[in-house]
Amino acid sequence: TTHGVDFSMPASVKVVADEDVVEPAIGGIGFVLKAGEQWIKPVEGADATVRFSCQGRWKGEWATVADKIVEQETTWNQMSLKRRYENCLAFVDGWEKQSEGMAMRRLPSWSTLVHVDARQAVWSRMPSMPLVELPDEDKIKSSKEEFWSWIFVWQRFSFMRLLTWERNTCTQPRMLAGTTNQITLRMAELWKAHPRCRMWIRWTLATMGRGGSAGQAIRDQILVIMHGHDIKEIHGTYYEQWHQKLHNNTTPEDIGICRAIIKYLGTGGNMAEYWKVLHEHGIDKERLASYSRPITTEPYMVNTDIPRLIRDFEEYLGILRSVHDALDLQLALDHAKANLPGSIQGKLQGVCNMGGTGFANLDEGHGKFLKIADAREEMLAMLNKKDTPAHVVKDLLILDFTLETQQSVLVQGMTDEQRLPQLCDQLKVMVTSLVGHLPMEDELQAILSDWMSFAPTCATQKWNDPTESALLLKAMSDRMSRVVGELSDKCQSLMGPKAAFLGEAIDAPQRNIDVFVDEILRGSSLMAVSLALQRLEPVLRALAHLPPWQMISPVDKPVQGELKLIDKMLHIQDKVFETPTVLLSGAVSGEEEVPDGVVGVLVRSAKEAPDILSHCAVRARNFGVLLATCFDPAISASLATDFEGKWVEVRCKADGTLTVQEAKRPEATAEADAKASDKDATNTEVKMNLSDSLGCAWVVRPDEMDKKAVGSKSLNLALLRPKLPADILTPQAVALPYGSMQKALTDAKNEKTVLPKLQKVLGQLQPSTSNDKATAVFEEARQLVEALSMPESLKLALQSSMDEVGKQDGEDRLRQLFQVRDGWEAIKGVWSSLFAIRPWVSLAKAGRSFHDLNMAVLVQELVEAKYAFVLHTVNPFTHDKDELYGELVAGRGESLVGNYPGRALSFAMKRGGEPRLISFPSKSVALHTQHCLIFRSDSNGEDLEGFAGAGLFESICAEEDKGGFLRLHRLGVVTDRDYRQKLLKRIAEVGWATEKAFGGAPQDIEGCIDVKDRVFIVQSRPQV
Repeated sequence: TTHGVDFSMPASVKVVADEDVVEPAIGGIGFVLKAGEQWIKPVEGADATVRFSCQGRWKGEWATVADKIVEQETTWNQMSLKRRYENCLAFVDGWEKQSEGMAMRRLPSWSTLVHVDARQAVWSRMPSMPLVELPDEDKIKSSKEEFWSWIFVWQRFSFMRLLTWERNTCTQPRMLAGTTNQITLRMAELWKAHPRCRMWIRWTLATMGRGGSAGQAIRDQILVIMHGHDIKEIHGTYYEQWHQKLHNNTTPEDIGICRAIIKYLGTGGNMAEYWKVLHEHGIDKERLASYSRPITTEPYMVNTDIPRLIRDFEEYLGILRSVHDALDLQLALDHAKANLPGSIQGKLQGVCNMGGTGFANLDEGHGKFLKIADAREEMLAMLNKKDTPAHVVKDLLILDFTLETQQSVLVQGMTDEQRLPQLCDQLKVMVTSLVGHLPMEDELQAILSDWMSFAPTCATQKWNDPTESALLLKAMSDRMSRVVGELSDKCQSLMGPKAAFLGEAIDAPQRNIDVFVDEILRGSSLMAVSLALQRLEPVLRALAHLPPWQMISPVDKPVQGELKLIDKMLHIQDKVFETPTVLLSGAVSGEEEVPDGVVGVLVRSAKEAPDILSHCAVRARNFGVLLATCFDPAISASLATDFEGKWVEVRCKADGTLTVQEAKRPEATAEADAKASDKDATNTEVKMNLSDSLGCAWVVRPDEMDKKAVGSKSLNLALLRPKLPADILTPQAVALPYGSMQKALTDAKNEKTVLPKLQKVLGQLQPSTSNDKATAVFEEARQLVEALSMPESLKLALQSSMDEVGKQDGEDRLRQLFQVRDGWEAIKGVWSSLFAIRPWVSLAKAGRSFHDLNMAVLVQELVEAKYAFVLHTVNPFTHDKDELYGELVAGRGESLVGNYPGRALSFAMKRGGEPRLISFPSKSVALHTQHCLIFRSDSNGEDLEGFAGAGLFESICAEEDKGGFLRLHRLGVVTDRDYRQKLLKRIAEVGWATEKAFGGAPQDIEGCIDVKDRVFIVQSRPQV
């Protein structure tokens, strides 16, 4: 019989991930049913329960697993730790069967992972460095991590006792021990078999196995004690201050503090005894107040069962000692001795005997760190050997987890470390351990090999000279910081939502959920690397004489606006700011459009900044928008704290001086500004030319190009070619002129199918059309353009023009590379890029109509680039006409001007002088070009007054680039100073020769060095 009951309850609304979620006032109810004289109860006789959830089912991948976990933990009447482990085994067995068909890359050996190949790179179309993962491989990896992050979050909740260990059941200790041994051995087997998931499996094992867990227990158990004795987490009270210190930076002094608390409680609150114990451990009031989370108050007697509280603190003292006195390690070592070689046993025993993680000075602390590192490196080599059996892997993982905890504690404690050799040693050790447990993270391997090649010499400031030593370390550390940050962000995105979902389901304390991810990362090498990098940054900046700001787009006059914080500029592309705004932004990739109403963009971190000559930077300079990158985290943090939401005035100088101060807000209202903006928009009429071909030919050769037919990209190359010295080359090319898209639309193959549909779709665009509506219109328009059929006459015209260019040059390169099918797809891709939100927003910002845009397509041979460069013949920061500024990357230049993280090699050079290096490359990826054609957008956008069209439209290769992770130690432009200076000087002279060919007008130039060390100019346009 089905019984239905209607009832209501109070509820509140909260915001989760930008969505309103209705949260019931109660988490559920217990109930029984009675039908007539019959009581209806569950089989086991307890009350029935129903759970009220504001979330519903898990909406991500592996929802079935999530549902079963929640069901087992919230509705099963009987549950135990043993049963939870059995359920977990069933889940992972099912997952492994399901994942057997997933493609797996071969796991490299340990010697390969840490090997440094000192040979100079030889260019090839396929990178010798690790390939960037293909989308399918990335999807497989993501699916596996989604599963294992669920398993880890679940088992971590159990470890924290947020899930019951015993409910309505009794488990014999030997049965639990047997299941524990079974699941930990299974975890070791899975760790070996699934390299992509090793971090998650290792973390999961650490919630189960003997040893290795006490480091995390320091953070967890203090909360258990406080909650168990109703000690309130009130800011400024003694126990909360100690809790905050333990949470952020536990040290061996916590042993003394814990003993002092026990003595204080045991003597009925005798404060003199408390201070006596502290003094015996070398701790006084000043020392307590000096911690990053200071302890400034004294303990008090808690209204609880004092003997029980003392017992709890004595148990907690054992946890502190197990980490700081290495007792935990000794237990794990004693258990594993029979399975370990004598050399590892000796090193581990040496760590056990070194007296814990306390140290009297930095030399002692660093010595202990290296002693642990020596033991870990040999263990990592053994872990990564194919023939190491699973039971040995299990013991080694537990030992290694314990050692990592000790290393992290040591790094946290060495807050005053500023010596380059020691910091470089620490980073090498910790990245090595990351590579050992994340063997499929290819970029980590590239970073490690570069660090091992350069860091020891750079740390002594003897790599070329002190400035270059610091600049190279800065480039490598920026890349390391970016990659480690991405890994941390990935952990946050994988764990955070799952912890929140499971926490809500079981009604876990909100504080536990809030700090869940932070607590995991704090004990890991990721956090230790981050701390060491923070200490290294100011040292390198001082040695390299780097200012705190880099002016990417300087402005002569002060700018004023409201300062707003944003995470990524990519997230606000469609937003229009009604009042002048200064953005303090996270990541700026280089591809974005500066939003309308923004007068300045201050990028919070160098690792998230665009290249100086990226498209976004060029457009910022065109519009006169301030764009600057901050290299000092303290300054960024201060700006956020002091000025968010305030009206500010920003002044800058090209030398890196930038000031922000609060200013008086203008009286003009935002409403008036908005009305003026609406009036301008209404007066801007949108007209789309889709049928007038302008009388164009299908194709024009360079000798047929003029400004009526093509944009400056094509025309400048055509004009430039005969004026350049013989040793400066340009790619062979032809162009589809303005009107060619309309000519294709009105061809018999398309005029009755695609054209009327496209006219109808684009007819929806009006001056008042919202960005959201325009985005939907453009998406439909692009799909229609992609459906165009290629006119036969266009194909024949392309082939004929390419043949003629080959005859003129005496070398038929262009025609041989032309593939009709690939070429047509690329042409349509360029045309369809007209219909996108960025040019729409940019035109509106400039007060121009969409119909002003015209698109030609430049069809060029893609030069097989060893290096690519961008030059501004007038330094864009100092405006010095006698100084050229340039940037250079390995491979094709898209990694420089496009959305690729990291900085290029940058330099400046005075006329008649020598190149001055400004930065080494910190890019992740080098793009290896394939021998094919590139179809480049050539709009008239750069020629329209008030409109910055650079980089708004697509350029498409007939074949995709092959991306590989960059290894600096194999790049001659990094390792060979003489070669670098000659190359940069030669490139600069090419820039001035190009400027001369255009009558001395300053030029913005893109070019490359091919595999034969020949210089090609790919495009040149007037520098703004």
